[in-house]
Amino acid sequence: VTGVQTCALPIYSTLAKYKPEKIVVLEIHQPAVKSSIVSKDEFNILTWNIGYAGLGKEMDFFYEGGKMVRPTSELHKRYFNNILNELKGADSADFIFLQEADQQSKRTYYTDEVNGIQDKLKSYYSVFGVNYDVPFVPIPIMEPMGRVKAGQMTLSKMAPDSAFRYATEGSYTWPKRLFLLDRCFVLTQFKFPSGRKLSLVNVHNSAFSDAAEARQKELNLLKNLMEGLYRKGDYVIVGGDWNQNPPGFDPKLFVDGNKGYAFEHVPEAFRPEGWNWVMDKSQATNRNVNEAFVKGRTLTTMIDFFMVSPNVEVVSVKTNPNGFVNSDHQPVALKVRLK
Repeated sequence: VTGVQTCALPIYSTLAKYKPEKIVVLEIHQPAVKSSIVSKDEFNILTWNIGYAGLGKEMDFFYEGGKMVRPTSELHKRYFNNILNELKGADSADFIFLQEADQQSKRTYYTDEVNGIQDKLKSYYSVFGVNYDVPFVPIPIMEPMGRVKAGQMTLSKMAPDSAFRYATEGSYTWPKRLFLLDRCFVLTQFKFPSGRKLSLVNVHNSAFSDAAEARQKELNLLKNLMEGLYRKGDYVIVGGDWNQNPPGFDPKLFVDGNKGYAFEHVPEAFRPEGWNWVMDKSQATNRNVNEAFVKGRTLTTMIDFFMVSPNVEVVSVKTNPNGFVNSDHQPVALKVRLK
């Protein structure tokens, strides 16, 4: 029976595989309390990979050298409630980029985190782009991850004019690709009375050391998208979890007492002329999940940051050093002025 199941799983997974179109129009969730914001020239933006409320400080992760597959139910509830409260406390943000929000996953006890976030942030519009939808992940063998559904959320106090999911091209071969993420960018656009648009791109690029080819494909697609939007006259802001260090990143710059380490860097050639990288160089944004977090011992790095088009002026950027208590990432807050 085991042999039959082993043969049947790839066939079933191939037939059931999430197969989105290259560009998908996303549904815009309406807020319970609608904002009156129509137009202004200064905005606050927050980006945070919430780690599906499953990778707080007590956790390690089997896929990156640890042993654990998911938190206990009690830990997940604590992480998620704390994340909700931290997001609620950051309500000065006009826009919020979130990565790794679960909707129907065994690892988070089938909690609809997307709905929970919408209920907590009642004054925000939101869109959700799925980037992980697998009926059964068979690893690790003795305690498989099982059902996973997750994605990226963009929340806004302004009403979006449109929202799209842009699929990126992976590089994994069959059958491995059946059980991994289908990466994407979430583009949300806002139209001002002048007719000009603000285009926000929420990114969550490929992770893991064997995904270098996929990351390069993602960067090529992202660059074409960014430059095309800017040529149309849009203000463009790209942010999220790049799963790469920014060009010139030096882990020794951290002043928060954590030990830094370097990832693969985004090539300097990626930056279009006149565009700017935006990051808080003093703080780590991500920690290694090969062990439970111990300040001063667990290695940390910077993979969460922004890039802005030449018509966007950066006022400030600050990483919130929350100690990786509820996620393996720390949130980054950006303030910009549109020229």
